[in-house]
Amino acid sequence: MKDLVKQLVVAILTWEAKVVLSKYKPFIIGVTGNLGKTSTKDAIYAVMKQHVYVRRSEKSLNSEFGVPLTILGEKSGWNNPLRWLMIIVRGFFVSFKSNYPTHLVLEIGADRPGDIQKVSKWLHPDIVVVTQFGQVPVHVEFFENRDAVVNEKGYLVEVLKDTGLFIYNADDNDAQKLLSKTQARKVSVGIHEQADIKANNVRMYGTPLIGTEADVLIEDKEYHIVLPEVVGKSPIYSSLPALAIARELSIPLEIACASLRDSDKPKGRMRLLSGMNGSIIIDDTYNASPKATEHGLKTLADIETKGRKIAVLGDMLELGEFTHDEHYKIGKVAAKSCHKLYTVGIRARVIAEGALDEKMEDIHIMECDTSVDAGKELVQVLKEGDVVYVKGSQSMRMERAVKMILAESHEPYKVLVRQEKDWQKR
Repeated sequence: MKDLVKQLVVAILTWEAKVVLSKYKPFIIGVTGNLGKTSTKDAIYAVMKQHVYVRRSEKSLNSEFGVPLTILGEKSGWNNPLRWLMIIVRGFFVSFKSNYPTHLVLEIGADRPGDIQKVSKWLHPDIVVVTQFGQVPVHVEFFENRDAVVNEKGYLVEVLKDTGLFIYNADDNDAQKLLSKTQARKVSVGIHEQADIKANNVRMYGTPLIGTEADVLIEDKEYHIVLPEVVGKSPIYSSLPALAIARELSIPLEIACASLRDSDKPKGRMRLLSGMNGSIIIDDTYNASPKATEHGLKTLADIETKGRKIAVLGDMLELGEFTHDEHYKIGKVAAKSCHKLYTVGIRARVIAEGALDEKMEDIHIMECDTSVDAGKELVQVLKEGDVVYVKGSQSMRMERAVKMILAESHEPYKVLVRQEKDWQKR
């Protein structure tokens, strides 16, 4: 019965969204991929918002529910039937409004086979951005294999308008496999490989650490982007498609770079926060995949600090048959990246095994059952100059550990993920 009601709600919302798109015909930018979708979507919004009337997906609303909700300008009703009823009623009247955004930036994800295929039957973007894929992608547990994950994302590329633009990551082999799925114009972005929009000299800056900066080459002209409050290559990867879209929409690139610098930085995605006792936190708690976790650990390894480097790593979920091996590999990377390692959850115990086999001493490893347990341990040991990297899948609620070690200058609900009442009840 519950599944039937869900299907009915999705059908109604989708119908209402189709009506809205048919009437207003907004310029649609679809963002998909396996890593960095939300950060990329937010970066695109940041460069557009002062120049056009644009709406973006809220947070990570990217599902069969999320896409129509964004088009209708609504948020999730969670488990409240009355909320969903009101959303449906309001959605009916959206097509009667006198104004509507001229541009939409939609994050489009796939938790299960067919998710993007269903959306692609009625959504036809003007621009499609494909970010990155991990060697073991998130949600692979629910697909036949990793190629099936890539193919699912490809459905959105197939419905890109022929007059549109396909923006892809030149550093990612899987993203390049999708080139043949469209006749639209193509623009590549990247850091390591040759690309139309290429970031060079990516580096962290500030003492103590403030953020990340890079030089970006576009049509033989160099631009400089500065991203305070975030660290690593991931924020740079998220910024490059935004610059490609700024160029496409005739937004001056110098202004686009300034917009990226001044934008609100995504919560829980390589976010720099002040910790207790003069420590620094790299809050990467929104979600976790092997590739993203490895990137975060390598970023931790590259940071210069007089204190210790501490990694707090929770379970990585939805990896299916790859679960053991990928946690073990992360443990080996962690051993080379940090002085102390805290694991959270049953699966993460294999991270500890990998670290031990990589010659990390047992005295520097602690296994915790919950993120709160890890937070209690951290409170007792953090010192000035320590850098703490925190990562784990959503259901591990790793932000609870971050909350326990935040400096008093931060208000948790302003800087951490999952602080809403609906999440706090879980």
